[in-house]
Amino acid sequence: MELTEKVVILKTGKFKENDLWVRFLSATRGVQNAFAFGGSRSRRRFGGCLEPFSQVLFKTGTNKTGTYQVLQEGSLVKGYPGIRSDFRKMGLAANCFKFIESAVLERDGNRAVFDLLTETLDVIEEAEPDDFFPLFFRAKVAFEQGYNPDFTICAQCGKPLFSSRPVVFNIEKGQLNCLDCNDGRQGETISAGTARTLAWIQDTGPASWINLQLPADIRQECFSVMDRFMAYHMGVVWEGNGYRKI
Repeated sequence: MELTEKVVILKTGKFKENDLWVRFLSATRGVQNAFAFGGSRSRRRFGGCLEPFSQVLFKTGTNKTGTYQVLQEGSLVKGYPGIRSDFRKMGLAANCFKFIESAVLERDGNRAVFDLLTETLDVIEEAEPDDFFPLFFRAKVAFEQGYNPDFTICAQCGKPLFSSRPVVFNIEKGQLNCLDCNDGRQGETISAGTARTLAWIQDTGPASWINLQLPADIRQECFSVMDRFMAYHMGVVWEGNGYRKI
């Protein structure tokens, strides 16, 4: 079956002299792998569109037995030259790519994650986001996948949490409680500023995150709590220079 769709290329590699394998994110099917036979020399079918950090319109099919996908042709939609020419920006984008490759995405959330990734690439291309930008991306992916705590009200009494008082985040249940309702229940105490920051990330997109100026303690707390949250709910942890499934 042939399929034409817009994708973002995550990674490529050679497996024969002129042939490539390509890993990409599809808006409808999530992370996919396919072979581009003759991809390293065919300008007519793949002219300038088989590089990571590329948004491409691909026409795909399968081999005769249906055991793997074959890229028949592609056309470049957006190439992100600013990312390719800046090692720091390339690192930010690659961090987001590695997370997408490692995470198990829910089928119903593929479109939202694809749109989030393309918007993230647009922002990295056009602006100068700081080093915490991939953390916001990872948190937003988790929220888009349905792991979406309510950071605004106490799960026990329903009172608003946006005061100056710390709150308790139960990572396993994905719930927040005020200190009055916690009563020694399992959870981690986080600052009100961290709760407000995570709620804001839920409600906004990458174009808004570049203007976020966070104190160092809130940055570190956001990183720590979301790292454990994604390890528990999505089974992915950062280790060394990449992500590992657990």
